Amino acid sequence: MAREFHLSVVAPDKSVIETSVVSVTAPGTEGYFGVQGGHLPLIAALKPGIVEYTDTNTQRRYVYVGGGFAEVGPDHVTVLADEAEHADAIDLAKAEQLLEEARLSLRGEDSSMNNGDALLELERALTRYKAARLAK
Repeated sequence: MAREFHLSVVAPDKSVIETSVVSVTAPGTEGYFGVQGGHLPLIAALKPGIVEYTDTNTQRRYVYVGGGFAEVGPDHVTVLADEAEHADAIDLAKAEQLLEEARLSLRGEDSSMNNGDALLELERALTRYKAARLAK
C-alpha cells in the first residue's frame, strides 16, 4: 500500500489544498517530477502547469499553478505558488476568455504587453484551460 503524506498548495492570497495524498506530480522548470511518501528532500522551481495528486481514495485531482516553488520532504509536499486554483473551481468560459485575450496580446493587438509577457500569459491561460477541462 502506498505511503500517505501531506500536500499543501498555497498562493499569496489563499490556501488552495491541505490534504493527505499518496502521490503528487508537479511542473518543475526542468520537467514534471513525481513524489511519493518517503521521498528525499528537494526544493524545485515550478513553471506554470498542473499539479496532479492522487488522494487517499485513489482519486486523481488537479490544481493549476502559475509557477512558484515546491518543497518536498519524506512526509510532505508544500507548493508556494505565484497563483493557484483547484481545477474544479476554474470557470471554463472564463478560462477560454483569458486564453483568447492572451492570444490577442501575442499577436500585438494589445500593446500593453511585450512579447515575453504575452507568451507567459498565453502559457498560464492555456494551462488554466487544460486544468478546467481535466476536472470536468
